[in-house]
Amino acid sequence: MKKVYLSFFIVVFLIFKIEGQTLGLSIVDSLYQSGNYKEVLKELKKVKPQTFAVLTKQGSIYQKTTNYSKAIIFYTKALQKKESLKVKRELGNSYLAQGNANKAIDVYEEILKKDTVNLLLKFDLAKLYTKEYRKNDAIPLLESLIKADSLNPGYYYELGKIYKNKGATGFMKSGNYFLDAYKLDSTHLKSIYELSKFYKQIRFKDSTMVFIDKGLKINPKSINFNQLKANESYTNKDFQTVLIYLKKLEDLNFKTIFTYKLFGLTYMKLEDYDNAEKYFKKALKKNYDDASLLYNMGVLQKIQGDLKGAEFSFLFSIMSQKPDVDKQYYEIGLINLEQKKLQKAIGNFKESYKNNSNNYYALFQLALATDDFYKDKTIALKHFENYMKRFDSKDKDMTAYVTKRLKDMKKEFFMEGVEIK
Repeated sequence: MKKVYLSFFIVVFLIFKIEGQTLGLSIVDSLYQSGNYKEVLKELKKVKPQTFAVLTKQGSIYQKTTNYSKAIIFYTKALQKKESLKVKRELGNSYLAQGNANKAIDVYEEILKKDTVNLLLKFDLAKLYTKEYRKNDAIPLLESLIKADSLNPGYYYELGKIYKNKGATGFMKSGNYFLDAYKLDSTHLKSIYELSKFYKQIRFKDSTMVFIDKGLKINPKSINFNQLKANESYTNKDFQTVLIYLKKLEDLNFKTIFTYKLFGLTYMKLEDYDNAEKYFKKALKKNYDDASLLYNMGVLQKIQGDLKGAEFSFLFSIMSQKPDVDKQYYEIGLINLEQKKLQKAIGNFKESYKNNSNNYYALFQLALATDDFYKDKTIALKHFENYMKRFDSKDKDMTAYVTKRLKDMKKEFFMEGVEIK
């Protein structure tokens, strides 16, 4: 009889425990739907026991709110309770979002040992290999993807990107891969853009313009294709067309030294010297020590009869012809980073940028290094803002990082009550 009572009480205890947990999770689901993640986490921490599902949910919330370090902790705890390739994938994604690409690669490779037919993960891993300078690891992975699915243009495009930097033979091979991608998808803008540049480099003028026009037809507001059209038209001495596409770039708010300099050169060719001077001056406001720009300003002033002005422009052009040592300083800075000598790296990146104010790689690395080294984040903030002001169109990945970091920094300054001057 005692055994019966004992069994009864155990059953009742388990029912209450399960109902309590269900009630807790019901509250969590309600809060989750409303987006009140802070309260969701509070409720989840109360749930006992901390099961695989509860730990995974906490990891997911931390991932959504970009607290990747916490997401990694909870996903790892969840995987200790139960093996799950889906959760392991999210763990890898969190490592990647945190900036730890090597850890993400390790996790993705581990998943693919068990899930060999996961084409999406294979593709993501191949792109990550490429980004992390492991192109030789990416090639066989992309080739295996083409064997598995020969109709995906993305695989050919990624192979094209790898081969275009592998010497003359590789460069020609890249053109074939971009062409394969285009044949599979005639609206694949990235491949069309690469083909425009490919044919320009091998000096096939007609093919260059064909692909530029295809790109513009698909996306008339593309900065890249409008730039190519203006540049190629200038090469072909079609100056009226140059002005049409430069004005489109101006309308798209792409008011860079490139557009202003090309405006000036084009107006000078058309003998519209007032407009040429206007745009050269705008370009000089962007970069006052651009040697070629100062030279062209001197030529213009000489044509207009302003010999004194021309003399000054030519002299400043000579003074701006600095020795090309920015690359050396930049490479030394990278070596300093490898040696964990941040202060030295900062000094060399400064020298690199000082010697060549168009070296956006140096400015980007200078911003990163000062961000890591100095407690006063306003120093790094100025470098990041300078990068965005001058080079936001140069490199998509760098610009994406700088945009996010500036957003985070300004949020941190606001929370800490720091006044940004």
